[in-house]
Amino acid sequence: MALVEWLHHSRLPRELAGGKAAALSDLHAAGFLVPDSFVVTADAYRLLLASSGLDVRIEELLSSDAALNRESARDLAATISSLILQTSFPAELAYQIGSAYEVLATTMGSSSAVRSSATDEDGATRSMAGLYESYVNLRGTAAVLDAVSRCYASFWSERAIAHRASRGSDGPAAMAVVVMSMVSCETSGVAFTAHPLTGDRDVVVINAGWGLGDAIVSGAITPDSFVVRKEPLSIAEREIGEKRAGVYFGTEAPGTFEREHDHERAVAPSLTDEQALEVARTAVAIEAHYGAPQDVEWGIAHGRLYVLQSRPITTL
Repeated sequence: MALVEWLHHSRLPRELAGGKAAALSDLHAAGFLVPDSFVVTADAYRLLLASSGLDVRIEELLSSDAALNRESARDLAATISSLILQTSFPAELAYQIGSAYEVLATTMGSSSAVRSSATDEDGATRSMAGLYESYVNLRGTAAVLDAVSRCYASFWSERAIAHRASRGSDGPAAMAVVVMSMVSCETSGVAFTAHPLTGDRDVVVINAGWGLGDAIVSGAITPDSFVVRKEPLSIAEREIGEKRAGVYFGTEAPGTFEREHDHERAVAPSLTDEQALEVARTAVAIEAHYGAPQDVEWGIAHGRLYVLQSRPITTL
């Protein structure tokens, strides 16, 4: 039973690493720059539930009358999540996660992101983006273990249970978790290899802002927007937003903070034209790798373009 796997050692299958981590593992193997990471596998999640008897308890709760009662669904989700958060990790699992984190911290720095990677997310027909929890800029084994536990609990949120029930499942789902070294991005954003509004597959649409991508995802800022033609690769449209703030992580405290920008910084392009073309070129290469339009999260740090996530666009 594989409890912890290094993302860059081999291509990890979805059923072991979950959708997010399996894609990152595959992209690393294909030559794209992905931050160093390890995966707490779906087997580790199943071990936690089986060793504590939670698997049986959850099955009982899901088969009860309460599970069929909409008014009780919130209480049911809260009960299961609470049970998971109160359950201690088996000693061997805690040891393996702690040992892997120490290796990551020694080689890449102590700041890590802990991101949910469920086996039923980021597939060809469902992305489930934003459904499960992720945590950034964590330091120390205790903080990482707590975040892994919270990712497990998010698998049983009211929204997640309802979504799985409404969409069905390709098989028994489980939660893996990817622990990724933090990249101090000067600029980050998303790139869609088909226009998200028109469906045009001849362009790449890039949204970009200063700092981490959280400000874009949350809608807190109006990002810079670039529309790039694929053939020949060239910028067709450029609209610079007023990015009054950005999300950053510091070295003194865990978590992130919001920093306000002065007017000059707010209205300055967060990407040069050359960088926008590099983002587009990378996104197109990822699309070609998978043979389908992609939604790519990326970040630029110290002049290097990192791929932070890629998933199929399921809304076309």
